[in-house]
Amino acid sequence: KFYILAYEGTVTEKKYFEDLRNSELFNDSGSIETIPLKRGAREGSNPLAVKALLSKAKQDYNFKPTDEFWLVIDRDDWETIHNIDLVKLAEDCKSEKNFFMALSNPCFEMWLILHLKKLEEISAEEKVKIYANAAISAKKHYIDEVLANYIGDGRGYNKRPNPAVFLPKVKQAIHNAKEIAVMEDPYPKTLGSDVYKLVEKLIMIDL
Repeated sequence: KFYILAYEGTVTEKKYFEDLRNSELFNDSGSIETIPLKRGAREGSNPLAVKALLSKAKQDYNFKPTDEFWLVIDRDDWETIHNIDLVKLAEDCKSEKNFFMALSNPCFEMWLILHLKKLEEISAEEKVKIYANAAISAKKHYIDEVLANYIGDGRGYNKRPNPAVFLPKVKQAIHNAKEIAVMEDPYPKTLGSDVYKLVEKLIMIDL
């Protein structure tokens, strides 16, 4: 069974799933495999463009009816500033067979935070700042500094998650994400991540 993954980001998500694929956590029984789709340099990075890439791959290649197609995206400012209807996007994914959306709010780093912290351990003031995720430089946002502080090794966070930090805590991240998930919502409307739904399918359940 193939899991075909299309990422909004070009570095962080790709490295995380590559590290997971190469770890002892991955279900390497021979029954599943991951295929990360490459986005061209001139192809858009917004959620609609990433979904179009995934839909095209589904049409162009001879995948089996049981294979799964996963859109791994962020909320960021797509909803508030760029007026992308994420509810409709979720409905479009749901309407296609074996097509799924894993959205992190505000971004993929929220999924990484859940490896290290329960949401209830974060102060209300900090949650507001993480949700707003203001830019603090040309390459960093607030959540990047928060994640660096939670990692606590003095090296900061460079968008390339260290597997030694995160992979041992994958199951804790799944638990923490499930605890705050609102099942009737099509995606996390507040701080949270649906990435756990994908990761749960990729790992060995008996580890």
